[in-house]
Amino acid sequence: MSNKTDTLNNSLTLIFVFIFLVPVVFIFLNIFSESSEVWLHIQTYLLQDYVMNSLIIVIFVAAFTVIIGTSLAWIVSMYEFPGVNIFKWLLILPMAIPTYVNGYIYSGLNETSGLLFNVMDYYFGLGPYVYNLYDIQNIYGVIFIMTISLYPYVYLLCLPAFANHSYSVFEVGKSLGLNTYQRLTKIALPIVRPAVVAGVSFVIMETLAEYATMEYFGVPTFATGIFRAWFVLGDEVSSFRLSSILLTLVFFLIYFEEMSRGKRKFDNPTNKIYERKKEVPKNKTQLVILCSLIVFFGSILQFFQIFYWISYSLERLNILFIFELITSSASIALIGAIVIVLFTLNIAFISRVTKNIFTRLSIKIFSLGYAIPGVVLAVGIITPTSYMEKAISSVLDYPPENLLSGTFFLLLIAYLVRFSTISIKTIDSGFNKISSSYDLLASSFGYSKLQALIRVHLPILLPTISSATILLFVDIVKELPMTLILRPFNFNTLPVHLYELAEAENLSSIGVPGLILIIICLIPVIILSKGIIKNVRH
Repeated sequence: MSNKTDTLNNSLTLIFVFIFLVPVVFIFLNIFSESSEVWLHIQTYLLQDYVMNSLIIVIFVAAFTVIIGTSLAWIVSMYEFPGVNIFKWLLILPMAIPTYVNGYIYSGLNETSGLLFNVMDYYFGLGPYVYNLYDIQNIYGVIFIMTISLYPYVYLLCLPAFANHSYSVFEVGKSLGLNTYQRLTKIALPIVRPAVVAGVSFVIMETLAEYATMEYFGVPTFATGIFRAWFVLGDEVSSFRLSSILLTLVFFLIYFEEMSRGKRKFDNPTNKIYERKKEVPKNKTQLVILCSLIVFFGSILQFFQIFYWISYSLERLNILFIFELITSSASIALIGAIVIVLFTLNIAFISRVTKNIFTRLSIKIFSLGYAIPGVVLAVGIITPTSYMEKAISSVLDYPPENLLSGTFFLLLIAYLVRFSTISIKTIDSGFNKISSSYDLLASSFGYSKLQALIRVHLPILLPTISSATILLFVDIVKELPMTLILRPFNFNTLPVHLYELAEAENLSSIGVPGLILIIICLIPVIILSKGIIKNVRH
C-alpha cells in the first residue's frame, strides 16, 4: 500500500478517534474547575446517597442476575423436562422489553388503571387493599426491575457454554459422589466463568447507565444526579464531577473484566457433549414451575398489563400522532444505523489493510463507546459544542447561535460514539472470516483497495452488515437519555413519549406506544437467540 493511502487512512482514523475522545477528555478536564455552591451542596447532602444507592443496586442486581441466569442456563441445558425447548426461548423474552418500560408497567399494576387493581376490585372488592398492598417505587423495586430485565444477558452467554462443554467432566464429578448442586458450583461455574464475567459486566454497565427507571422510582443514583445537576440545577461543574466518578467506575469495571480473563483459555477437550436425556430429574414439576414463574414475571405479565391498558385507552388513541412517533423514531434510527455502519466498515477495513499499533489502539478505543452511560455522553458532547459555538460567535462578532446544539447532527454524533461498539465488533468479526487470499487475488486483478472492498469484501459481508444494521436500528430506537437531552426542539420518539407519559402519571396511555416499542425490540432478540441457540449442540 502506498504511503499516501496510509496517510489518508491514518488521518481518517485520527479524526474518528478525536470525535470519540473529546466527550470523555472534556469531562475529566473540567473536574479541576472551581467548586460551585451546588457541588458543595451535592457533596455534603447528596453524594453519599448517589454512591450508596448505585453500589447497593449494582451489587444486588449483579448477584441476582448471576444466580438466575446461570441457574436457568444449567437447568435447560442439563435436564429433560416438559416444555424445556419452549422455555429455552421464552426465557430470552425479557430482553425485548426495555428496562424503563418494565418499570412503568410494574408501577401501574396496582394503580387504579392497573390490571391487578381492577381484577381484585371488580371480582372481590379488594381494590383499595391491593392499592395499598405494596409500593414498588423504591430501591427494592429498582433491583427487582433491573434483575428481571437483565438476567437474559447472563443466561444467553452461559447457555452455549454449559450445553457445548464436554459431558465427561460432569460424569467424573458424578462418579466422585458430587450431587447436582456441587457439580454446578464446583465444576460448571468455573468452566463458564468467562461467560458469567462478560454477562455480569454488561449487566453492571447497563445498571449504572439506567436513568428513566431510577428517576421514575425516585431512587437517587449517579445517572439521576448528573441529569438533575445539569438540567435542573444548571451547574456544569457538578454534572462533570459526577460524570467523572461514574466513568471511573465504568472504566475500572472494563479493566477488571479484561484482567479476569487474562490469557486463560477454557477449551472443550472432547466432542462428547452432555446429553440432556441422561439427566431426568425427580423434581420435574418444580423445574417447570420455576421456569414458568420467571417467564410470567419477566414477560407474560407485562403483555397482559399492556393489552389491558390498550383495551380501554383505544378510543382516545391518536393514530396520526402514533404514526408520527413511529416515523420519527424509525427515521433517526435508520439514518444513525447507516452512518455508524459506514463509519465502522471503514475503520474495520483500515484495520485489516493497515496493521499497526495505532489502528489496533483505535479499535480498542471505539470498543469502549457502549460502556459510556448515555446521560454522561450527552453532557460530554453538549458542553464542548456550546463552547465552540460561543468561540465562533466571538471570533466572527455576531450574537451566539445554536449552530449544532439541538440539531440532528449532534444526536448522530452521540449515537456514533455510543453504539459503534456493536457494529465494529460485528463487522470486524466478519472481516476476520474472510481469508487474506481474497485480498491477494483482488490485487492480482489490479483492483485498488477501495475496489477490493466494494467488489470483493462487501458482497461477502452483506449478511454481517445487515445484522449490524438491524441491531443498531433497534438500539437507537429504544435509546432514551441521549435522545431526551440532545434531540431537536419538538422532535419526539417512542421512548421520549413514554417517558413524558410516565412523568405526567398517565400510565394508561402507555399501551400502544409501549407495545410497538417491544415489538421492534423483539427483532434483535430473535436474531441473537437464533444465532446463540443454533450453536448449542444437542
